[in-house]
Amino acid sequence: VTGSTKGIGRGIAESLAENGANVAINARTAADVDEAVTEMNADYEGHIIGVPGNVSDPADIEALIETAIEAFGTIDLLVNNAAMWPREDSMIEASLDDWNQVMNVNVRSQFYTAKLVAEHMIERGIEGDIINVTSQTGDRRCGGRGLYGTSNTAVNGLTWRMAYDYAQHGIRVNAVSTDATETHQLRYKAEMVSEDEPARSAGDILTDWGATRPLGRLGQPTDLGDAILFLASDRASYIIGTILRVSGGGNLQG
Repeated sequence: VTGSTKGIGRGIAESLAENGANVAINARTAADVDEAVTEMNADYEGHIIGVPGNVSDPADIEALIETAIEAFGTIDLLVNNAAMWPREDSMIEASLDDWNQVMNVNVRSQFYTAKLVAEHMIERGIEGDIINVTSQTGDRRCGGRGLYGTSNTAVNGLTWRMAYDYAQHGIRVNAVSTDATETHQLRYKAEMVSEDEPARSAGDILTDWGATRPLGRLGQPTDLGDAILFLASDRASYIIGTILRVSGGGNLQG
C-alpha cells in the first residue's frame, strides 16, 4: 500500500492487516514508516514491513517492489494510494513544475508501480488485484481543484486501460474514488478554519462539513478499507475496470 503511514492509506493498510494480510507500508519519511510498522506489528498478527521511498522516483518504486517480494515471496495485491496536492491548483497559475510534480506522484507512480507488480504477477502466474485510489475531483468538469482534479481524471483513465490489458492475464484492475475523508490532513484544515472562527472548534467544523454530504457525515479511512477488501476478494472476481465511489454521495453534488 503506497502512502500508507497516515490517513486513508493507513486505514487501508490496517483493514488488510486486520483481515490477516501481510502488508508492506510506504511513505517518504523513514521515521513515519518505522513508527507505523511498530504500531501495526503490535496490533496485528500479520507480517508488516515498511519501505521508505518517494513514489515520484522510479528507483524508489523499484526498491519498494523488490523489498516486498523479498519479504513475502509474492505480491498478490497492490493498492496505489500515494498522492499529493499541488502547491498551486489553478490551471492558470500552476507552473510546469507544479504539473510535473503532481503528475509524477499521482499518475506516473500508479502506472509504473502497477506495471512492475503486473510483470511480477504474470511471471509467477498470479491472478492478483491492482487497486488505484482516485478522487471525486476526477469526475468534475468545474469547481476548482484544477490540477489535482486533472491528475485524478488521468487515474480514472489509467484504471480503465490497465484493466483491459491486464485482464487477459487474470489480473483485475479497479479503483476506489474518495470524497472528503476524516484524516489528519482534513482535521488540520479544520483547525486552520477554527483559528479564523474561534466560536467553532475543529470538531464542529468537521461535523458541519460532513453534514453537507448527502449521507450526512464525512468518510472514514475504514470506509475505504472496506471497499478495498471487497474489490480484492473473491466476491468481486468478475469486476474489472470499475471505479467504486466511496463518497457518501459527495460525487453526486455539483
